[in-house]
Amino acid sequence: MKNDCIGDEFMYKILVVDDSAFMRQLIKSVLESTGKFVVTVAQTPLIALDRVRKFKFDVITIDYEMPYMNGVELIKKIKEITDTKILMISAYTRPGAYTTFEALSAGAFDYILKPSSEEELEEFKYELIKKLTAVCEESKKEDASKVYGLPAAVEGKILLEESIVERVRLARVIGIGISTGGPPVLERMFKSLKKDFPIPILVVQHMPPNFTKPFADRLATITSKCIKEVSDNEEINGGCIYIAKGGYHLAVEEMNGKLYTRVLDLEKIKSHKPSADILFSSIAEACGRASVGIVMTGMGSDGSDGILEMRKKGALTIAQDEKSCVVFGMPKAAIEKGAIELVLNPDQIVDLLNRV
Repeated sequence: MKNDCIGDEFMYKILVVDDSAFMRQLIKSVLESTGKFVVTVAQTPLIALDRVRKFKFDVITIDYEMPYMNGVELIKKIKEITDTKILMISAYTRPGAYTTFEALSAGAFDYILKPSSEEELEEFKYELIKKLTAVCEESKKEDASKVYGLPAAVEGKILLEESIVERVRLARVIGIGISTGGPPVLERMFKSLKKDFPIPILVVQHMPPNFTKPFADRLATITSKCIKEVSDNEEINGGCIYIAKGGYHLAVEEMNGKLYTRVLDLEKIKSHKPSADILFSSIAEACGRASVGIVMTGMGSDGSDGILEMRKKGALTIAQDEKSCVVFGMPKAAIEKGAIELVLNPDQIVDLLNRV
């Protein structure tokens, strides 16, 4: 039988699973109009599983509400067959947020919001092309473990140095900037972080407004740690993890020797709100060398300018390594700017923090 899913050998192969004929055709036409993708569709999970068993795809997009089984159940079954990357098509609602995080936990690398208006439709098209292009290009790289601009000996060996641990120990705050592929990584890291970890952690995870509180609530439940969506002018307490509020920037401010959060309604920075650059810059100003900055998996260059300010002030700066990233864009941009001192994978980062 001819493999009609293969198409041009130089094009990326996408499987679209959705019971809506409109959404199937929309995604297919948007992707194929770029000339980068050949798209196969499946209107039910059962047809999707048959396609997955017969053909190899670069990425699979999955809707949640479908007959026979929902999107999360389908992701789990697909992961038993193949390690193909999966993008969840999510509803822009609070219940949609909770199911999205179930999908990410089950193995989806990221999600995209289903459009409900003409304006959202254009954003959907842009995000769909951007995310699929980035993850497909990442998976095709010949040397996924290459570290840009840093000696290979840095990795692993650096954890043996007590001086590095001491710099973390003296930090007043740790800032994390993360995007595509971030939620499962943060979930795993925070579950592995020791219960009595004393340093507050502030996280910018690129997410829309309806998603950050459910994300924080989920992390708090599964880790039994103090994790919450941040509020304005809140004193930053040791041992707590603060998630930036979707649609707002998060900054740190020092007043009378104490650190406080600031939730800012300003313009987007590098197309992001919240922005890791804003968080890192404010940490550099408020804490100087008594801080740690970590930039992790994600598209684009958000965080690279802010974490460079942190390094110039003497802060310890860390980037996630390429091999463990879903998309190496953000760490790569920071490394190329000379903003990064250490390149570590998430397990190594947690090991370092747990030595405090």
